[in-house]
Amino acid sequence: MNLTARPSINKILALLIVVLFQVSGLNAQGDSTGVNSNPYSVVYNHLYYLQNDNYQPEQAALSLPKGTENAEKLALKLKQILDGKGLYLDLNRIPSDADYRDSVRNEAIYVLDKKEPQIYVEKLAGQWSYSRTTVQAIPSMHQKLYPFGTQFITYFSAPGWQIKILGIKLWKWLGLLIILAVASTFYFIVRFLSQLIITRFLKRRMELTVEVKKTLFRLSRIIGFILSIRFVLFFLPMFQIAPSINAKLISFLNVLSLFFLIIVFKFVIKLLFVYFEKLTTRTENTMDDQLLPVLYKLSLIILWAIGIIYIFDYLGVNITALIAGLSIGGLALALAAQDTVKNFFGSVMIFLDKPFQIGDLVEFDNIIGTIEEVGVRSTRIRTLANSLIYIPNAKLADSVINNLGIRVFRAFKTELGVTYDTAPESIENFVEGIREIIQQHPMTLKDKFEVHLNSFGASSLNVMFLCFFDTRIWSEELKARHEVMVAILKLADAIGVRFAFPTQTIHIEEVARAGTSNTPASQIGSEARSNREQSISGILEYFNSKGYDNNNAEN
Repeated sequence: MNLTARPSINKILALLIVVLFQVSGLNAQGDSTGVNSNPYSVVYNHLYYLQNDNYQPEQAALSLPKGTENAEKLALKLKQILDGKGLYLDLNRIPSDADYRDSVRNEAIYVLDKKEPQIYVEKLAGQWSYSRTTVQAIPSMHQKLYPFGTQFITYFSAPGWQIKILGIKLWKWLGLLIILAVASTFYFIVRFLSQLIITRFLKRRMELTVEVKKTLFRLSRIIGFILSIRFVLFFLPMFQIAPSINAKLISFLNVLSLFFLIIVFKFVIKLLFVYFEKLTTRTENTMDDQLLPVLYKLSLIILWAIGIIYIFDYLGVNITALIAGLSIGGLALALAAQDTVKNFFGSVMIFLDKPFQIGDLVEFDNIIGTIEEVGVRSTRIRTLANSLIYIPNAKLADSVINNLGIRVFRAFKTELGVTYDTAPESIENFVEGIREIIQQHPMTLKDKFEVHLNSFGASSLNVMFLCFFDTRIWSEELKARHEVMVAILKLADAIGVRFAFPTQTIHIEEVARAGTSNTPASQIGSEARSNREQSISGILEYFNSKGYDNNNAEN
C-alpha cells in the first residue's frame, strides 16, 4: 500500500510545482489578475520595484505597454520624473476597479496628477498600463527636468556622502547649500538689472517721485525673489530628494512664487494708476479724478481674488465646491450686510449720474463742504470748519444735493432795510447809488442785477438787492461781497440814509408834532446828488485800493 501511494504523492507535488511556475509566468507576462489588472496595480508595481530595498527594474517595466523598447530605462526615468516634480502619490486614492472610467472624459484612463496630464494609465485590450502618450513623452520630460543628466550622482557614491541628516543625505545638503548661495547672488543681480531697466522705461513716461522710486525698488526686489525661487526649482530635481519631502518643498516654493507674483502685479497696477493720474491732470473734468481711486481698489480686490483662487487650485482644493460654498455664504453675508451692498450700489449711481465732482462745494441736509474723495462705501467731505464728514453713498445718492461748485456765477441776494421816515427822493438816490456801485465793481455782472424798493416791512422800507459775481471760487466771492457791502455802507453814510432795525414806537396823538422824529433828516435835492457823486468817487478809490484794474471795471 505504501509503495503504491508514494508515486501518487510525487505526481501531485510535481503537478503543484508546474502550476506555480505557470502562474508566476503569467504574472510576469501581465495577466488580467496581476500587474495589469487595474490602475492601482500598475502604479504600485512601477513604484514598489524601483525602491532601494526592492530594486527590480525588469519587474517595474511590466507597468509599461507590452513591446516597449528600453522599458526598464523608461520605467526608471518615469520614476525620476515623478520624484523630481514632487508628485507624491497616495496609493490609497488610486482606483483598484478594473472597469474604472474617468468621469470627465468618460474613458478608461486615470490621470495620476492633474498638474501633469501627460502622465496617466489607460486600459487597452483589457490590460491596464501606462499610456502610450506617457511613454512617448518620458524622454522629453526627463531631458527638461534634468538638463544636466543624473550621472553626477555617481561622483558622491562614497560612504561618507551617504550619511543622512534629517532624512537627507550629506551630499544633497551640500548641493542645496551651493544652490542657495548661487540663488542669493542671482537675486542681487536680477534686482539690480530689473530696477535699472524698469527705471529707464518709466523715466520717459512719468515723473519719478519718491513714492514711485520706492515702488520700483520693491518691485525689483520681488522680481528678484521670484526668479531666485524658479532658479532653485530648476536645479532641485537633480538631487532626487525623498518624494514626501520633495513634494512639500516644491509645493511651498511654488506657492511662495505665486504669492510674490501677485505682489508684482499689485505694484504694476499701482504704477499704471500713477501714470493714469498724470493723464487726468491734463483734463478739466474731475470725474476721472474721483473714479481712479475706486478703480484702483477694485483692481486690487480682483487681483487678490484671482490670485488666491489660483493658489487654492494649485494646492488641489476643489474650486467648484469652494465657489459654490462661497456663493451660499455670500448670500448669507449679503443679507447680513445689506447696508454695505446699498452703499456699493450708491457709489455706482453717483458715478453714473455725476451729481458732483472732486473739489465741488455741495450742500445737502444742512451740510456744506467740499468733495474730497468718493469711495466704494462712503464719500469724504471737507466742511467749512475744516472737519471731515464721511457720508454713506446710499444716503448721498438718495439726498437732494445742491451743487454749489458748478455755479457759473455766484449770486448775492439780500434786503436793505431803511427807516420809514426816509424821504422818497433819498430812497431813489440811494438805489441809484447802489446800482452805480454794482456797475463799478470789477467782479460783478454789469447786465444782470436788480436793485429796487421791494416791500414795506414791519419796521423798515426794504430795498431788494441782487447781483452776480463772476467767479467760481468761494473765497473770491466772499471778498467781493465784503467790498460791495462796505461800499453800500459808505454810500448810505454819505447821503444820510439810515438803516432800520426792529423797533416798536408808541405814538400818542395828543403830543405828536410834526418834525419831531428821532431819526436824522435825510438829504434831498441837489445836495443829496452831490454827496452821492462824491461818495461814488470815494468808492471807486476804495475799489482801486483793492488792486482791481479800472479797465476791468469799465468792462
